Amino acid sequence: MDCEFHLQDPTSPDTVYLFEAIVAAVRGAESCTGLFAFASRNGVDSLIGDPETRDFLRQSTMNLIVGIDAVTNRSTLERLQELEREHEHLCVRVFRNPTDALFHPKVARFDYPDGGRSLIVGSGNLTPGGLRQNFEAFCVVRATAGETLDLSSWDRFLAGHAADIRAIDEAALARAARNVMPGNGRQREARPGAQAVGSSVVADVELPVGYTDRFLVAQVPRAGGRLGRWQQIHFSRQVIEQFFRIQPGTTQRIYLTECRTDRTFGDPVARPCVYSRANLNPKIEIASHRGVPYPDNGRPIALYREQHARSFFYMLLMPGEPGHDAMLVLTEDFENVGGGMPRVITDTATVRDVWPECPLVTAIDAISGTGERR
Repeated sequence: MDCEFHLQDPTSPDTVYLFEAIVAAVRGAESCTGLFAFASRNGVDSLIGDPETRDFLRQSTMNLIVGIDAVTNRSTLERLQELEREHEHLCVRVFRNPTDALFHPKVARFDYPDGGRSLIVGSGNLTPGGLRQNFEAFCVVRATAGETLDLSSWDRFLAGHAADIRAIDEAALARAARNVMPGNGRQREARPGAQAVGSSVVADVELPVGYTDRFLVAQVPRAGGRLGRWQQIHFSRQVIEQFFRIQPGTTQRIYLTECRTDRTFGDPVARPCVYSRANLNPKIEIASHRGVPYPDNGRPIALYREQHARSFFYMLLMPGEPGHDAMLVLTEDFENVGGGMPRVITDTATVRDVWPECPLVTAIDAISGTGERR
């Protein structure tokens, strides 16, 4: 038996996020059962939508039991109902707490065909904060088929509270609808819909933690022809190592939130870094402009602002759009990282100087209250 302790530290490039530990644990598992006090729509969407989890759900069972005492809102439960319908092997239940005590576990159990088992126990919930943004702590315990991992209290809990573990019904939805928390300048994941902040809109979006000041400005190459999936952006090994700080082909993920030109934000998504079989370059897919043809004249510009370790806000600028020409000049005038397509690592002050109205500066600083933070 072995036990790993992880302190999730969003300021450290070497950190292991709870999201990544769960993704690693589902590999080869035949079943997974998770008990989580709180869940948010984006938290469950990103985890269940991950390629590893989708592969797992094609033939293996995932059971989720989530609390509705606080934070978990109606929108989250409705999304979980949709995901149940999409995935035959996903079963979601809520814990209808019969007491005045708070239902507060954060634990997931994994069983493997060879008799092995593993357990992840920690402080993180099924929310963006718990999975990959907050400072959290968790342990991963692994036992082989011949080793004892005593889970008798787990079994007793499920048996003793069978009547309290129920399908999502109208009563559960009504109870979850009461879980609305007022904002306090930081992300409150229980808030349904979008929250206006100045001239920006936040929809389950994490705010910058403020420990980094790094931008990547990258010309985007054509890939697979004009109508190909050029949004799967190819990068050099140096860009992957120096800016994204991710190991391709692992369970590490890049967490991306699109910032649009109108200063609104898309839903955060988790992306693996994979190698292209065509040219052996690492690539990271973005959600922006999916289905849009590659331009006939000029190249798109991808602009990334680091939030914390492996988490980024980004924009995709097409030729003719505001800021495109300024960012194009920046890629041509500054020292490039690696070979191939021009890519530049820079900072907030440089981007602000060449494009004062850049939403990745103005909108995010407005939300986080950093103003002129450099």
